[in-house]
Amino acid sequence: MGEYVVSKIGKKAPEEADWNGAEAAAIDFSPWEKDFPAKYASFAKLIETEDAIFVRLESFEKDPVRRVFDDRGEIWTDSCLEFFFMPDSRTGVYYNFECNANGYMLVGKGTGRKGRERVTPKSGSGEFFHIKTAAGGEAWSVTYRIPKEFIGVIYEPRGNFYKCQESVPERMHFQCWCGIEAEKPDFHRPEFFGKIVL
Repeated sequence: MGEYVVSKIGKKAPEEADWNGAEAAAIDFSPWEKDFPAKYASFAKLIETEDAIFVRLESFEKDPVRRVFDDRGEIWTDSCLEFFFMPDSRTGVYYNFECNANGYMLVGKGTGRKGRERVTPKSGSGEFFHIKTAAGGEAWSVTYRIPKEFIGVIYEPRGNFYKCQESVPERMHFQCWCGIEAEKPDFHRPEFFGKIVL
């Protein structure tokens, strides 16, 4: 089980934060590599402020697949960087933040794969989470802000970071920060979440 220690700063916006000072979590496990051999070096960083958790995800994937232009679309089929976060480990409830290179994000809430509630804000994910993307050259990245009031009580939090793409067969891949033991690709496995130290 992994452990990620979150950097703490004052009330700063992500563009003002020193991301170089934040620990990088490598999203480098490929549990289903035998069937899906494509792999892209990818990393996650978190920074905590008084009122939010800032997330930065980056993948060295040239020309990311970016076909979805809707928060309600199947974002996980595009090149996608994801953060699954269980703020209060006593409840078992976790959020899935799934973002593509177009800056659209699917947000769900629940205790497992089944029965998840879509909780993408009505104002749209881009505006609410202050999503910023960058793509070009050898890599693409996404940065966003999760207000603490959105996720509620934080107690011994857990989570996992993911990288995937499902719509171009020869480039399909499923990578994670904390390894998962399952026969088929399945990111909704909270029993394999690592510790997020805030």
